[in-house]
Amino acid sequence: MVRMRRWKTAAMTVGLAAWLVASPVQAADSRVAIAGFAYDPPTVTVQVGNVVTWTNQDSVAHTATASDGSFDTGQLANGAFETVTFNTAGTFAYVCSIHPQMTGSIVVEAASTGGGGETTPAPTDAVSDEAGDRTWFGIALALALLGVVMLVGTVVADQRFRARE
Repeated sequence: MVRMRRWKTAAMTVGLAAWLVASPVQAADSRVAIAGFAYDPPTVTVQVGNVVTWTNQDSVAHTATASDGSFDTGQLANGAFETVTFNTAGTFAYVCSIHPQMTGSIVVEAASTGGGGETTPAPTDAVSDEAGDRTWFGIALALALLGVVMLVGTVVADQRFRARE
């Protein structure tokens, strides 16, 4: 009976961890790769409230800096990323402040209410370092590890129990 509960608990822990890893933390996430001294894709269309994540895949630092000053990722080294949440509809042109030949744009469309009415977006855009995403991923990873440890412990305990019989 105890062994069965251990198996069920371990399986549920692994299942919960898998669900947390697979669950979206934010409404939508569009990604822009920075590679070959270019943004890929150069233009992204999102809805109000969605996020865009820039990831630098070049060996040199780059930025994604809005021409109107509404957002700035700061310098991103190779492998670094930064996320910006767009809460205002409009078109936001941006440039790499280090390499001005690199340009891109984000088109933010007002979210539809389904009833033909307009939604009112929040007044500002917010920059995030994805700390919340990393926290959820860390929790999911810890739960997965706990589940694996529980499964291994159950197998070892079962083997010891059978050896005594």
